[in-house]
Amino acid sequence: MKTIKPSTFSQVFTQSLIIALSTAAITAHANQTASDDEVLVITKQVAASQKPVAIMPFAGDAALSGTISSLLDGAGLGANSQNLPMLTQSSAQITSSLTQWRNAGYQHVVLGQVHSITGNKVAINYQIINTQTGTVSSQQTQISDNTPTAKRAAAHKVSDQIFQAITGNTSDLTGVIAYVEESGSPTNKTSSLKIMDVSGQTIRTLDTVSGSIMTPVFSKDGTQIAYSTQANQGLPVIRVISVSGGQPQLVTPFWGHNLAPSFSPDGTSLLFSGSHENNNPNIYRLHLNANRLERITNLSGAENSPNYLPDGSGFIYTADHGTRSQSLQRYDFNSGRSQQIAARASNPRLSLDGSKLVYVTSGRIVIASPQGRVQQSFAVPGTEVSASFSPSGNSIVYAASQGNQSRLVVRSLTSNASRTILSSGTVRDPIWSN
Repeated sequence: MKTIKPSTFSQVFTQSLIIALSTAAITAHANQTASDDEVLVITKQVAASQKPVAIMPFAGDAALSGTISSLLDGAGLGANSQNLPMLTQSSAQITSSLTQWRNAGYQHVVLGQVHSITGNKVAINYQIINTQTGTVSSQQTQISDNTPTAKRAAAHKVSDQIFQAITGNTSDLTGVIAYVEESGSPTNKTSSLKIMDVSGQTIRTLDTVSGSIMTPVFSKDGTQIAYSTQANQGLPVIRVISVSGGQPQLVTPFWGHNLAPSFSPDGTSLLFSGSHENNNPNIYRLHLNANRLERITNLSGAENSPNYLPDGSGFIYTADHGTRSQSLQRYDFNSGRSQQIAARASNPRLSLDGSKLVYVTSGRIVIASPQGRVQQSFAVPGTEVSASFSPSGNSIVYAASQGNQSRLVVRSLTSNASRTILSSGTVRDPIWSN
């Protein structure tokens, strides 16, 4: 399905297109079943994109403004920096010709300048003009090192700030994605924990082991990652490493399997699945500061994949109750009880605000409410699939494989558009930072 992004066409045409698509969606909704979510998503995306933005080439660095335009366009704002009605760095000239900008379909114009400052840095100044009201925002400044990598990171920050100023919503233009990359044979492989910016342009390796790395997870403040490692012919343990790098810290030196960590919202404890008692995988809570361990679940069969609720009142996890079929459960700390929310499901992840749940079932990724009500689903290739939400909850990242090719996929849940990031090895377990 194609993503529709209004850019330089007029607002009248945009509104007509929304009406036409809405009518088509209603008609299609009456005749379709499996693709209903995707049909309705088209109308939702077009309606959300009625904010065409003109990015004037930034004085001092037109390439930077082109990057910002591309990022905002990808975020659904219909941004454009080409063939504009005029080229100027004067906000007064923009406000004196608002009708011309409105007729061209633009609701906002962004002006910017980039200049060098001491310390081999640059200052990126910008302001936003609303073509509907003529208001001009106060000038904002972003300081960056004068290197291509640093300026690209600054472009993401500026784009995020512009997105939030115009829409009032959180964007998915900042943050980082951690994932595992594997090479070698299943019995003699090397795994690396990697971290990259959301564009996939800057990638760093945080840890490499001879064996497996599994299920990384960020702390809520995004400064740490917990993950399981398993040396060849060894048992899995959980380590914690700083996102800035350094030596990982072993936090679960317990016999048995130590898997699928989840940070508490305040970062003081970890939930994980451990099998050191009677070789029966249960959910445990490790209090990091006190180095104290407590068992939370004690069901028949295996419990795994705990995910703290954002308010810390409980967690989502999987249980098989001694069968080969996993179900999703929701545990409440106050009552000490669990409630099933989905059958035949695995690899759950909650959105940052806790309003959405993503999990995997029968080769499909499912988006649901935290109570288990299905909202969207789609098939994905590969046998070991897991997905996580972007900071806004409007996109997900997951690993997919087809033949010998493995890739990360970032997919919008509103437009259904996706982009892929190819890898030299097998990728798995991506997680998006807050």
